[in-house]
Amino acid sequence: MTQTDAPARPAEFDARLMNYFPHLKRLAGKLTNNKTEQEDLFQESLAYILSHWTSFRPDGGFYNWITLTMRHVAQNGRRKAQVRSRHMPTVSDDRAMAAVMTPPNQADAVELNETLADLGSGRSGQIVMLRAMGETLEFIGAKYGIGKERVRQIEAQERDRLRARAA
Repeated sequence: MTQTDAPARPAEFDARLMNYFPHLKRLAGKLTNNKTEQEDLFQESLAYILSHWTSFRPDGGFYNWITLTMRHVAQNGRRKAQVRSRHMPTVSDDRAMAAVMTPPNQADAVELNETLADLGSGRSGQIVMLRAMGETLEFIGAKYGIGKERVRQIEAQERDRLRARAA
């Protein structure tokens, strides 16, 4: 039977379905984890209900039918997600980065050496290097006998100087 051959959906069916929207919204909230998933489940369930309205039997109870239909749609979504996760390989961050990174070349090595030389062996260069290696402002400040705000200022000045040189 094609869509043109399908019987028209009765207006009473649509009216009953509209009356149960609050119930469907609440049920979608119980079956999902967040608002986005809740709205997606609600919409998918409505689409399923409207496309399969001919399978509704009036003697079975409308409330039960739409509740079971939404649970079916939710379960089917979870099942598809499980299949997808089984068949979709997971890749470590290192492998993923290696796939998109280009290997360093001689020009990159020269530029890095020039930047490190430009930093110099002075206090400001060492501060930038320590921050780049993950040290805290407090640790660096204690090492050089200055406050953490001064460390942040020196780091910002050196970075601006390096950016200006690179431009």
